Amino acid sequence: MSIWGSLAIIIVGSLYGVVLFRVLIPFLKRFKYGQAIRLEGPKSHFSKKGTPTMGGIVIIIVTIFLFLTLILFNFHTAIIDIRDILILIVPFLAFGLIGFIDDYLIIIKKSNEGLKPHVKFMAQLVVSALCYFLVLDKRGTNEINFFGSTLDLKYFYGIFIIIAFTGFTNATNLTDGIDGLLGGSSIIVFVGILMLSIIKKNTTVTYFAIGLLAGLITFLCFNLPKAMIFMGDVGSLAIGSALFSMLLCLNLDVLIFIFGFIYLLETLSVMLQVWFYKKTKGKRLFKMSPLHHHLELSGLKDMQIDVIFWLLTGLVTIIACILGVKVF
Repeated sequence: MSIWGSLAIIIVGSLYGVVLFRVLIPFLKRFKYGQAIRLEGPKSHFSKKGTPTMGGIVIIIVTIFLFLTLILFNFHTAIIDIRDILILIVPFLAFGLIGFIDDYLIIIKKSNEGLKPHVKFMAQLVVSALCYFLVLDKRGTNEINFFGSTLDLKYFYGIFIIIAFTGFTNATNLTDGIDGLLGGSSIIVFVGILMLSIIKKNTTVTYFAIGLLAGLITFLCFNLPKAMIFMGDVGSLAIGSALFSMLLCLNLDVLIFIFGFIYLLETLSVMLQVWFYKKTKGKRLFKMSPLHHHLELSGLKDMQIDVIFWLLTGLVTIIACILGVKVF
C-alpha cells in the first residue's frame, strides 16, 4: 500500500476515535460513570468529580484497530514479525484490562478504592512475567543491549523486565493527575519512539506507534483543560506497558529510563515525600505529591504545568533518540 493509502487509514481511524468519544461521553454521563476524587487531593479537583472516566478504552480500540489494519493492508510489502505483535499487544491489552477492572470497581463503589493493592500488584507481576517469556521466545537469550554493548543478565533479565513493566505502568498511572498531562507527555515520547522504529526499520513497532499516537491525539482533544473525559487506569496502565514493550521490540530496553524520565520523576517525588514524612515525623518535602500536585498548590494552572512537563519530556526524548541512533 502507498503512503497515501496508509495515511487514509490513519485519518479514518482517528475519525473513528472521535465518533467513539462522542458516543462514550454522554453514555458515561447518563449512567453516572464518573471519576471519584480523593478527599486528600487538591481542593481544585473537587469540581472535576463526576467527569466521565475510562476514556482509555477508546485509546486502546483505536490503537488496535489502526495497528491491525495497517498490518493487514501492508502485509505483503512490509516486514512483520509475529512475535513483535504479541510483545506489543499482550501487555497492552492485559494491563488495560487490569486498569479497566480497577476503574469499574471505583465507579461502582463510588469511592477511590478499586482493586485491592496486593491483587492489582500480583496481576501486574503475572502479566509482566508472561511478557518476559514472550521476549525470551523472540530473542532466545537473556542478553541486553547496554549502550551498544551486549550484556548477559541471565535470569536477572527476567527480573528487570518484570520490574520495568510493573514500575512504569504504575509510574504512568501516577502521572495521570491533571488534564492533558499524561496524554500530552506520552504523545511526545511515542513520536520519538516512532522515529527510532523508522530508523531501525521495525515496521511492526512503527504501525503500533502510529495507532497509539492517533488514539492519544484523539483523546487529548477531549482531555485538555477543562477535560470532558479522563483516561482512567485502563488508559494509563496500557500506556506504560506500550512504552516498554515498544522499546523491547527495538532492543532498546535501557532507554526506558530516559524516555520514561518524567514518569520516574513523578514516582520519585512520591517516594521522597513518604521518606521525608517518616524521617521528620510529620513534615512534608512537597506541598503534595506527585510533583504535579505540588506545582498545582504552588499556584500554577493545569495548562502551565502541562507545558513545563511537555518541554521537559521533549528534551529527554531528543536525548533518547540521539542515543538510540548514535550509541545503540
